[in-house]
Amino acid sequence: MLTKKHIILLLLLMIISSFFGQKKDEINRQVGFLVGALVPINYFGVGPLEVSENNSSISLNNELGYSFGMLLKTDYSKKISLETGIVFCQRNFKLTGVTSNQASILRDTSSFGYINYSFPVKGIIYVQLNKYLLMRNSIGFNVDFYASAVASKGDNFLIDHYSERARWINGSLSGELGVEKRSSKIGIFYIGAEVNIPISSIAVTRINFYYDGPIYNEYDPIFLRGNFFGIKLKYYLPIEMESEKKSD
Repeated sequence: MLTKKHIILLLLLMIISSFFGQKKDEINRQVGFLVGALVPINYFGVGPLEVSENNSSISLNNELGYSFGMLLKTDYSKKISLETGIVFCQRNFKLTGVTSNQASILRDTSSFGYINYSFPVKGIIYVQLNKYLLMRNSIGFNVDFYASAVASKGDNFLIDHYSERARWINGSLSGELGVEKRSSKIGIFYIGAEVNIPISSIAVTRINFYYDGPIYNEYDPIFLRGNFFGIKLKYYLPIEMESEKKSD
């Protein structure tokens, strides 16, 4: 029976083979670069989370995050490609706490970011719109490695927050939809939207709220899902440039 460890090992082997394996029916390979924004919305499990205790309540909201990385796209036909790479991703969150009986007096906010390094593998299908413009659909998975735990204090020192990684390695499913414009001289430009859903929780978040001096509410651990909706911009070097490098 396949366990999560076996699945993750299989994904890693597929990533390595996609980088170093060379097949005869490949048309070309292109190096690309990615920058993206992680947009807070109320869909795809990205909305705010609210928890409460006897004397206080806390809301956890997604803030604008970002990602960037390097990509390798391999074309197997005019309509099918495979994309791999390495991507840095930072999710940002905001905590807002308030007392139940002194809402106008005791209120606090705290922000924190959570970092991971992702190795994506995505299958791409193209739909030709005109000579230079194509619609692009992709679906795939990521192998995600998480950085160390993070901690933060509220602006008024009422919120005491600590998030530790639920596991150091995880997987996530992602799908993209966008358009790309191709030019043989200047390369390929792509803009699109992505939905990313981790297989399991990315972090365990613990929060204390000091509502009366040294007296505080200790909240149950929150298992942070980490789903996100992103806007992606990608650029791929021209094929001629890649060919020149090989000839040199």
